[in-house]
Amino acid sequence: MRRLLPYMLFGICCLLLSAAAHGIFLRELAANRFMAGPNDGLSQMLPFKNLLYHQYTAGEFFYSTLFGFGTGTYSELAYYFSTSIIFIITVAAVFLLESAGIIGSPDILFWAHAAAIINIIRLAAVLFIATFVFRYMKFRPVPAFLGACVYAFSNIYFRHATYWEFFADAYLWLLLLIFGAEKVFREKKGGWFMAAVAISMIDNFYFAYVNFLLIGIYILFRLFLPLEKSESPKKTAITKLLISGLIGAGISAVSFIPAVYAYLNNHRPPFSQDVNWLGFIDNILFTSAFIVLPAVFVLLVFALPLYREQKFRFFAFLVLFCILLHYSPKAASMFNGFSAPQYRWEYFMAFAAGGAVAAGFSNLSWLKLKHIAIAGGLALLSYALFALIDPNLGIERSILAVVIAVTLLLFFSYVWALHKKSRIGQSVVLLLLGTGIVASGYQFLLALMEQGRTVQFPLFLGVMGIALFTFMLFAQASRDAVYGKVAAVFIVLTLLFSVNGSEYVLLVIRGETQLVTKELITGPDYNDPEIFGLLDEIRKRETDPVYRIEWMEGIRNNTPIAMNYRGLSAYSSILNEQLLRFYLYDLEIDMARESVSRYATLGKRANLHSLLQGKYSILPLEDVNVPAGFEQVLASDNYAVYENRYPLPFVHGASAVYSEERLERQPILMREHALLMGVILKETKISSPLPPAPKKLSYAIENEKALLEDGILNVTGETGGVNLLLNEPVPSGSDLYVSFHLENQALDARFPLTVNSYRTSRKSNISVYKTFVDDLTIRVPADESIRIRMPKGTYNLTELEVFEEPYDVLRAAAMEKHPNQQVKWNGSRLEAQYLNETEAKYLAMPVPYEIGWTAEVNDKKVDVLEANYAFIAIPADIGLNKISLTYRPPHFYKSLLISLLFLIAGTLYTLKQKRL
Repeated sequence: MRRLLPYMLFGICCLLLSAAAHGIFLRELAANRFMAGPNDGLSQMLPFKNLLYHQYTAGEFFYSTLFGFGTGTYSELAYYFSTSIIFIITVAAVFLLESAGIIGSPDILFWAHAAAIINIIRLAAVLFIATFVFRYMKFRPVPAFLGACVYAFSNIYFRHATYWEFFADAYLWLLLLIFGAEKVFREKKGGWFMAAVAISMIDNFYFAYVNFLLIGIYILFRLFLPLEKSESPKKTAITKLLISGLIGAGISAVSFIPAVYAYLNNHRPPFSQDVNWLGFIDNILFTSAFIVLPAVFVLLVFALPLYREQKFRFFAFLVLFCILLHYSPKAASMFNGFSAPQYRWEYFMAFAAGGAVAAGFSNLSWLKLKHIAIAGGLALLSYALFALIDPNLGIERSILAVVIAVTLLLFFSYVWALHKKSRIGQSVVLLLLGTGIVASGYQFLLALMEQGRTVQFPLFLGVMGIALFTFMLFAQASRDAVYGKVAAVFIVLTLLFSVNGSEYVLLVIRGETQLVTKELITGPDYNDPEIFGLLDEIRKRETDPVYRIEWMEGIRNNTPIAMNYRGLSAYSSILNEQLLRFYLYDLEIDMARESVSRYATLGKRANLHSLLQGKYSILPLEDVNVPAGFEQVLASDNYAVYENRYPLPFVHGASAVYSEERLERQPILMREHALLMGVILKETKISSPLPPAPKKLSYAIENEKALLEDGILNVTGETGGVNLLLNEPVPSGSDLYVSFHLENQALDARFPLTVNSYRTSRKSNISVYKTFVDDLTIRVPADESIRIRMPKGTYNLTELEVFEEPYDVLRAAAMEKHPNQQVKWNGSRLEAQYLNETEAKYLAMPVPYEIGWTAEVNDKKVDVLEANYAFIAIPADIGLNKISLTYRPPHFYKSLLISLLFLIAGTLYTLKQKRL
């Protein structure tokens, strides 16, 4: 116990410092405001954590029917939390608390409250482990801890933890990878590196990729800039790293292979914009949202005698290389899989800066006054340069010049006072500087509290003052060791102060986490009590176990997860490719808002509602655009519930078989009819005659504050477009399907689009979230004309077609005699019975197609076919069909076997190394 006591005390110290680093968020938490972004935080992080918690504690680990039309969560949410080790530990801890009756059943509000606590504990672990890693590199305790603080208290941790919490786990696994690599270089032992690789690849495949690039850079630097004289030969180190890494990768197979399959089975348009090699994206000395290099590093990097020390040389060069990468959008693209540039890797620069600080702080005695004076002068000039070249700092050049001149005057005055050993001169400078720091700190805090005021100028003053004061402490520390401890305390305090200021400015105010309140999460803009009441009423009247409801709060596509009902929308960076293609290309379903990584609504198209079990639609009372065949059954103060009068059975017996290839050039409406009349198979040798062609309507074009000529629409009014005047009347019970190709010629302009009463929006051409799918099909109720409207601008508008949909095919399908069905679908297990009296060849179901589904009919294994573009079908028997579907993640059992084999190999490999 005595041996553990120092570690326990240090752990408590790390926890307290981590809490201090989260001071702003603890203050927010006390006011019921949470450490979660208003966009992805509320739309993805909190719903996914709540979904997976309840899945896991119910014994379901692989599939959810609440996520979109149904999703393999083990693989598709591996990018988020499904295999996150930190999240799984959190689930276990929360489940114990719930089982003991200490907390109630967790909901989204619980996870919002818990976010700051979880992040504090994780950052404390980062501090503890980073200190241990630096100690292993033979730094003394104080420098090692100081380096760990530089790593832990950097902006990017809080940015990740707030917006995309699972990103923050990479902070931990990078440390393990570096420690594992050091064990190979120093002791020729690969066990830790093997474990670190396995943990990284199990936890999150995306950040495994990022961390492997980073550890690759680290290893390359280590090979050419050794830290110790007695290290493994390069060839030996490379061999052990490769063997250990390959075994670790094999151990991770059970998680990594399904996750990578989901990533490859995703669909996202390629990033087509030019990516520059260099670009000044932010200011890493003052205002960067990713990393602000601390003054202690900026000062030390100019202290030339320190470069004689191997560790300092290694880490300083590593940081300088990272700075080059940081200012390269091309490198940011590489770290994001050669897609849109994303700056998510800078925690590695923070670690390297921490190593440089630990190394430099260990050797302050090497520095004489002239060295510190030169370093301080160059550091201050660097700050001045970064202030002058940054147009976003927003401070007048004349004011900058005055501040820089005064700073340099104080700097040289202190150097002169030190040289002359004038205590009076030193005291005067310290008094002036201290007054300036206190004044700028007060102005900075005042600006933080008064959100309308700019914080740039007091921030600039404060950073310059801290840099100058750090220089003075180092100058004293080079002569008196006591000042080294004072400098260490000062540096940690300035890091805590700076990071809390950044949290408030960049995250709470500009990032709008202040909007994420208890009132929001429990109120009408997120979990609307009025909608909850309507959902309860629907549940009371409904006996069908597999119906779906069309409702989404604003642009939050994961509303069904948040409100616990089966819906028609989903939002995730990784989604089923077949479903996305079903929306974007096969059926051209407009989602009311163009965006990648999402699908939503069914474009108010009744055929699709009936096919996909969309039985209810909740709409605002003022919305008159109701899907055909839906009638109002419930209402509240602001909303009405409409029920589908033409529901189709979950299991659809199909005798007619159509091929995707034959329907490829047919109208969208014909494809819908083919889905209603039979089944569409991706691969089939038989193909029934195509359904009758839908009625195509002729029209005359009328310009409205616009001119359409040769496919170019020039809108001259604030809003304008074309009217398609139909040449014959359309019965009031029919709908119109309007298809066209539309592109905005403006480079950067998103725009709203309306077609009669239907409203949608399109992204700008430079948005990273644009689908670049510009073939649209819009359904509107019957009318004498079709009015297409958009804002002023120039557009390509071609391929205009109008079809009538009288719903004869839907009514006929709904009126067919359907045998009674017994369907039970709970997660990864679906059971149903279907009496096949019409000798249907196939049974189609609105279950999204994924590799991983296996099927049995009457206890005989049958093939699972990709059908109806994105769903599944199975061969049917004559008579009663007892259907059993089971889902397991893609290649799950094969990857589990690989993991077990490599785990055995890794165990033997580690034991063999211990004997050596």
